[in-house]
Amino acid sequence: MRKSDKNNFKKYFFTVLVLFVLANTFSCNAPRNNPLDPLNPNYSYVSISGTIQTFSLPYTGISGVSVYWLPGNSVVNSDANGNFLINNIKPVDGKLIFQKNGLLSDTINVVWNNMQKLSYQINMNQIPQLDSISIYTVVINQFSPPGQTYQLFINAKISDKDNDLDSVYVQSADLNFKIPLSFDIISKNYQTTLTTQDMNISDIEQTIGLNFNIIARDIFGREFLVGSEKVTRVIKSGVLIQSPANDTTVTTTPLLTWQRFTSGYPFTYMIQVYTNDFANSQLVFQANAVSSDSVSYQISSPLAVKNYYWVIWIVDQFQNKSRSLPATFRVQ
Repeated sequence: MRKSDKNNFKKYFFTVLVLFVLANTFSCNAPRNNPLDPLNPNYSYVSISGTIQTFSLPYTGISGVSVYWLPGNSVVNSDANGNFLINNIKPVDGKLIFQKNGLLSDTINVVWNNMQKLSYQINMNQIPQLDSISIYTVVINQFSPPGQTYQLFINAKISDKDNDLDSVYVQSADLNFKIPLSFDIISKNYQTTLTTQDMNISDIEQTIGLNFNIIARDIFGREFLVGSEKVTRVIKSGVLIQSPANDTTVTTTPLLTWQRFTSGYPFTYMIQVYTNDFANSQLVFQANAVSSDSVSYQISSPLAVKNYYWVIWIVDQFQNKSRSLPATFRVQ
């Protein structure tokens, strides 16, 4: 290479190097006019992040929670891990509101105090869920005292993932009562049996069509209306037993007969046989879902030599029941 060419190359290289340094220097200090650019010296926006978890251990993230920022009217949803981020908002004190169906809503008051980033951990409480409910009436025809007795049965199954359920009540605004339900450890149901006196009414038919609300209360004293049900029917008529009756002596496998019961609704029969022991009567036989077309039932399992009485129930599709007058017999 000639000496002149070498000199020209050096000048060119030097010029390029100077331009590169100048460009790099001025680009780093170039004005940042974008208001959303965090490096803008006039940047005045802030962000809120956080994680939403279950109330009880083990803590797990809750997805799909709507997170509202007020007064900015911004809303985001938590991701699969329960995380959320609200970006580029003005540092104005406000509220974060957390909502999702089945969970108790929560609110956080946000105060910035010159902070640019705030982060929260929120534990949302599961609202108790009514899994099933049955409300039905029972009418018992009896000789002593003569007449009928009436009862209202309530059974409710309630689940609570946070295990902070304290008590359960049945409430009737129409009858102006609120009565606690007892927890049955075998069936895992909350239940109670109410008489007309308990409900301050004279006739069980006064309950037909009324709403009976199920109220769940947690350990913090918060109450939730988890569901309601209505009484559909009261069956006051009873089946008339034909035989055996009046202490008739029968074989160990008696044939039970009765008059056909007619109604305008679906039903089945339930048959029960008890030992006729005033001090300690025991159920020894039961047949469920006997067809409404039946007027007799043959007991196939031999009964022991004893005194007995039997009853027959009408049971409709809603579990409303009516029991016949008892009929006695002897097995010899």
